[in-house]
Amino acid sequence: MEEQASQVTMDFAGKLIDLSRVIVEIFKTNNLDKLPEMNRIIKEMYRLQHGSEDPAMQTIDVEANVIYTNFDMLVKVLKTAETENDLESLQAAVNKFLHNINEATVNIAAMFGLV
Repeated sequence: MEEQASQVTMDFAGKLIDLSRVIVEIFKTNNLDKLPEMNRIIKEMYRLQHGSEDPAMQTIDVEANVIYTNFDMLVKVLKTAETENDLESLQAAVNKFLHNINEATVNIAAMFGLV
C-alpha cells in the first residue's frame, strides 16, 4: 500500500478492527446476538469501499467481496432456520461463513500492513 494512507483507507481499516472484534466475540460465545452489529460494520465497509476512488480500496476488492458475499450467505442460511433447534444443525455452515469472513479480514489487514 501507499506510504500515506487516505482517510477512507484509515476508516476502512478501523472497521476491519471492529469487525474482527465482533467475530472473535461470536466465536468465543457461540452467540449470534452480535450479528446486527456485524451487519452495520459490513455495510459501512461496503459504503466506504464503493464510494471511493482510492487505489487501496480497489486493491482489496476481491477480499472485500469475500466478506460481503459470506455475510449475505450467513444471513440467508440463518433465515432458513425455523426454530432455535435448527440453529444447531446450521452451526457448521455459520462457522464456515464466519471463518471465511475472518480470513478475508486478516488478508486485507495484511495488505494494509496492519498485521
